[in-house]
Amino acid sequence: MRLVKYLSPDSVLLNLEIDNKDTLFRMMGTALAGSKAAKANGLDAAAIIAAVTAREAESTTGIGNGFAFPHARFSDLNSIAIAIATLKNPIDYGSFDHEPVTVACMVIVPAQKPTLALKVMSLVAKVFSDRKHGDRIRTAKSGAEVLQIMTDSEIDLDISITAADIMREPLLTFKADLPLKEATWQMAQKRINFVPVLDDDGNIIGEVSCLKLFKFGVPDFFSQLKSVSFICDFDPFEKYFFEEAHSRVGNVLEQDFCVMPPKATLMEIVFQLAVRNYAKIYVAEGRKLLGIIDQSTLMERIINI
Repeated sequence: MRLVKYLSPDSVLLNLEIDNKDTLFRMMGTALAGSKAAKANGLDAAAIIAAVTAREAESTTGIGNGFAFPHARFSDLNSIAIAIATLKNPIDYGSFDHEPVTVACMVIVPAQKPTLALKVMSLVAKVFSDRKHGDRIRTAKSGAEVLQIMTDSEIDLDISITAADIMREPLLTFKADLPLKEATWQMAQKRINFVPVLDDDGNIIGEVSCLKLFKFGVPDFFSQLKSVSFICDFDPFEKYFFEEAHSRVGNVLEQDFCVMPPKATLMEIVFQLAVRNYAKIYVAEGRKLLGIIDQSTLMERIINI
């Protein structure tokens, strides 16, 4: 199925002059109400806008890099409908990376086919991230021109969901020579438990975890104890605070981490998270880090879509 099949010139909104997401939802929801799928199932603009707004209240659909993906599921819908908008000026959207949004894709999908929404999100994001097609769309003069660009991109929905579709950019990365004190401060500020460590070429060489940091100042023999009640006055962080001042990220590198290629399947991803119990998956081409997947990302992209 070609993606362009679910678009019409009227559902492509170019260079919108708006300043908030509520206005964006209203304009895109109105455009979607004119789609064949919405009309065939009696969905008006008010119903679409209300459903999209309710979904947004659960968690942000700002997926990062200036891209937003407002969406909703309807039990009485038998086909998907898509609207695309480019914004003249970026708007604050509450995205997870705190970056303003310049492109939005709104989609309504049948409740029984939720993964279609993820495929649409992935494909539209790929088109806009491709400089050739993305620049053409941003300078397009009409919706019909955008549809032609989407046709030229030759993308369709008959694809499997892969790691590249689910991953997001890491909020933090470290270099091995970063002072440990600075690293722990950054992790605390962003409330992040795991951070990938990269070399100068962007290759992943390890990770830093809160658990590793907690264990940093604890004597090795503690791992053999069944109880610490007999030494309850021992300060496990005394050594940590001394060592922290003289250490760097390279001193606490975790070497047991999961790297998967961008073409890894959804089943392979779930297996690593749920069966192998990895807290985070690093998506990489070779060792070149492309993105990350953790349980919350999987929940956001798949289960809560």
